[in-house]
Amino acid sequence: MSESDELYLTVNYIKNKVDALEKIELLNLRSNKALLEEYISILQADSLLNKVYKEIDGQKSQREIAGIVNTTEMTVSNKIKKLLECGLIEIKEVGENGKKIYKHSIAEQAFKLTRI
Repeated sequence: MSESDELYLTVNYIKNKVDALEKIELLNLRSNKALLEEYISILQADSLLNKVYKEIDGQKSQREIAGIVNTTEMTVSNKIKKLLECGLIEIKEVGENGKKIYKHSIAEQAFKLTRI
């Protein structure tokens, strides 16, 4: 077996393990009704936070979201910080200029919070 074949098999094995762990995490989240209620409470208590959460899609920048929800970048930055702290979003990528793009965490898949 060549080194590249062995590397491919190893990467594939790791990917399968990560996928299995994500499925377990999803099942655990779905069974956590208290966490669901906490997330709903957080999003319902702050309508702007809810709007920012709904605009996060893994493509838009903070600046773009600020324009859509009609507020300042600083305000969006503060809302994003809260969403990160709560575990509702995560960083998808950081561009070469330091611009961060965010995506929903696995909690969205478990609870469909954008529907709130």
